[in-house]
Amino acid sequence: MDLARLLGILVVFGVPAIIGGGLVSHLFHSWVVVWIYEILLVGLAVRTAYNAAGKSAPGDHGDEHAH
Repeated sequence: MDLARLLGILVVFGVPAIIGGGLVSHLFHSWVVVWIYEILLVGLAVRTAYNAAGKSAPGDHGDEHAH
């Protein structure tokens, strides 16, 4: 996976981390709940990046369709 795609994934998950963390903090008034939310979000971001690394980029055909 190229660096641009990884940074894009981090940005996409960074916005919910900041805004969602503030919202969770406001709703539950507990740092423990905020940390649980953030840990789950990091796990989802890592899983998404790992899945994206296994797939070829759009337009990259590689050798799987060679005839």
